[in-house]
Amino acid sequence: MNSFDAVLLIGFGGPEKPEDVIPFLEDVTRGRNIPAERLKLVATQYEKIGGSSPYNGLTGEQAQALEKLLKARGLDIPVVMGFAHFHPTIMETLAELVKKGKTNVFAIVMAPHRSPASYDKYVQKVDEALKTLNPAPKITYAPEWHTHTGFIHAIEQRVKDAFALLAPEEKARHRAELIFTTHSIPRAMSLSSPYSKQFEETAQLVTQRSEVPYYQTAFTSRSGRPEDAWLEPDLGDFIVRRTYETLAACVVAPIGFLVDHVEVLYDIDILAQEKAKWKALHMVRAKTVGTHPSFIAMLASLVEESSNP
Repeated sequence: MNSFDAVLLIGFGGPEKPEDVIPFLEDVTRGRNIPAERLKLVATQYEKIGGSSPYNGLTGEQAQALEKLLKARGLDIPVVMGFAHFHPTIMETLAELVKKGKTNVFAIVMAPHRSPASYDKYVQKVDEALKTLNPAPKITYAPEWHTHTGFIHAIEQRVKDAFALLAPEEKARHRAELIFTTHSIPRAMSLSSPYSKQFEETAQLVTQRSEVPYYQTAFTSRSGRPEDAWLEPDLGDFIVRRTYETLAACVVAPIGFLVDHVEVLYDIDILAQEKAKWKALHMVRAKTVGTHPSFIAMLASLVEESSNP
């Protein structure tokens, strides 16, 4: 039996107050020679969602819910967080675990679809941290879970809750469309990773369970040089291009995002919503999975199943 003595949730991180925003953005873009004026422009996005990101706190709620459930199932071990771009960093969290005598850590990268940007960079940061620790704990990573029943069920419920907010006439004769979205990445990165395939697999399973006749996909949060090819279509542009005369509404399900942060609260709730209103399209954004019981139960199952290979 592989007896873990800690669970580590690995995430991106986000600024917790207005004065954190620029240092956070500088850390995210370090080595990319991004002009200061560009960072200030991006910082205005945080101003429009309240001056900070709820990402860290919401991930903390997931950690607390998971720790509570594991304890109820007989695994009394701590669940901690480590972020790539904010405190506690992955390095800080692992160092603290070592101080507490933890030697066997189960790590879950909090991104369902894998790419160099959404998975590999986190593993690299863990590796860098381990090189500085003596003794270094053993790290076991969670297997892929983008098609796990618990994850799919949680999204299904969020989608159904969103459709319930539409008026009966909007749902009649399929006048409402389901659009799945996730973070765009460079097309070259997508071709060399399972990211797009896994995104589609999640979307297909949720659609089947939700009994929706079909779905669309779009992407958000593109960055980088304009001349570089990224995954398309952009969600806002996609909504603007909708030309079906019978389309009255849409449900946007951000299945690549597990909790709310700037990519959800600004890119979807503000930018895409503004374009939907311009097109007189009623857009409802499905909630992220967050602490949905099915999702937390899935995380617990990942720990248990890896504890008993």
